[in-house]
Amino acid sequence: MDWKLIRIEKETNHPFLNHFVFRYEVNKGSGVTEYPYYVASRREVGELQAETRQYEADGVVVLALTEEKDPSLLLIKVFRPALNDYVIEFPAGLVDRNDTSPLQTAIRETEEETGFILKDARLFCPPSPTSSGLSDELVTIVEGRVDEKAVASLEEYEDIEYRFVKLSKIKEYFAFSGKLVALNVRLLVEYLLERYRA
Repeated sequence: MDWKLIRIEKETNHPFLNHFVFRYEVNKGSGVTEYPYYVASRREVGELQAETRQYEADGVVVLALTEEKDPSLLLIKVFRPALNDYVIEFPAGLVDRNDTSPLQTAIRETEEETGFILKDARLFCPPSPTSSGLSDELVTIVEGRVDEKAVASLEEYEDIEYRFVKLSKIKEYFAFSGKLVALNVRLLVEYLLERYRA
């Protein structure tokens, strides 16, 4: 099939997330038809990933460990209104226009959400789609270590608690936490368990 994006219509005007209709002409070999596709984005028309195809990170997820033989993983428990519940996640946040790089975003967000200072920050993976059937949001993962405490500075409606969980006890923690655990946390924990098993 041959896809051609012919126009974009913005349907909402909210401060952080909006709904768009992407109108495509699709040639399936038997003729061209118009096909609407519905997308959520944090971006504005002219900046959408489908238009720029620059594929820059909208946000970061922070994989932060302590520096020990049996390291602890820094996790947060955050209230997510879309689920009406608390979710176990990694520190994370959106790239601000003033941030010079996703690494700077990761350092800033870790300190804001937990009060810990992220050191030796490095890019773990490039910007990648989080839910490509729904949104154009791209997130990168930054890895680093934490051991020095500063002061958290949560926004008015951020409901976040941090905790350190030993990798050797992480699966037990998930089993008894009684809360939702983010998919990226579950997958990265499997990777970390394999990495630290060696």
